[in-house]
Amino acid sequence: MSLFPRAPRVAPPKSVTKLERKAVHAVADHGVFRVDRLQYDGLPRDVFVFACPDWCNVVAETDAGELVLVWQYRFGTDALSLEIPGGVIDEGESPEAAALRELREETGYEATSVELLSVVEPNPALQGNKCFTYLARGARLVGATAFDDLEDLEVALVPRADVAEVLDSGQITHALVVSALETYLRRFSRGSNATSSPSYGS
Repeated sequence: MSLFPRAPRVAPPKSVTKLERKAVHAVADHGVFRVDRLQYDGLPRDVFVFACPDWCNVVAETDAGELVLVWQYRFGTDALSLEIPGGVIDEGESPEAAALRELREETGYEATSVELLSVVEPNPALQGNKCFTYLARGARLVGATAFDDLEDLEVALVPRADVAEVLDSGQITHALVVSALETYLRRFSRGSNATSSPSYGS
């Protein structure tokens, strides 16, 4: 099912076709991701990919017109990163439930309503997972945070009117966060509720 059933359709390719996997071999399992070796008929060599669980992100708005962002240290870049709350969707957990759980654990905030904002594939060249981003309205601080053993985060409330300039200034560099906030800004001008949400498939 298309994410936007009424959107203009791009013509399918005339010569490019989907490849059929011959075999999948697990090479290494590191918990948050697994390395798989893929074999295809007709390809000159095997392909290596990361098998990752699906992820979730939350664009959380307060009634005061602020977005709930977090600062955290990222091991890959060895730097602090300004992001929206998010994390791994646990096995058997719905994306929406995971998003609300991550918001509560990482920020201490809960929301009065939540709706799906976007579904993207983080890196189709190397990964097969999806990232579900939700818009949570009426976010309010209700209690203490509950970080994982490798987490340490600090909440940063950013006025909704400043988000575009914060993005343009390069203060947010996480690609999935940029994508989520750009989608949010495009669909909800100045946070207006007048723009209707699209009907998403799963």
